[in-house]
Amino acid sequence: QARKIQVLLPHVMEVLHDGNRAIKMKALVVFRNVMRHLKRKEASPIAVQLVEELLPLLDDESSQMRELSISLFRDVVATVVGKDKRRMKKKVRRGLLPLFFNMHDETDSVAK
Repeated sequence: QARKIQVLLPHVMEVLHDGNRAIKMKALVVFRNVMRHLKRKEASPIAVQLVEELLPLLDDESSQMRELSISLFRDVVATVVGKDKRRMKKKVRRGLLPLFFNMHDETDSVAK
């Protein structure tokens, strides 16, 4: 089923630009679940695209959103294989500063 849903992921990714936090969080859960069921080779190019969409969410005012986006960020970075690693490395560098600041977050689960 994850492979069937894979076709919808570009549309789900567009939801991350929506202003509604609840919908964004549901979209992140969809990505987390689908990415876990794809083979790494299938998930790798999606991960490279997704990590860029996650960067603004790392600084969201909602601790739940930060926690969910950081968790997914970690998972998608670990998913990348082959030639996608170089592309991912450039994008991850842009997320290091927000991640560093989140280490000192008031919410323990975000700081972890």
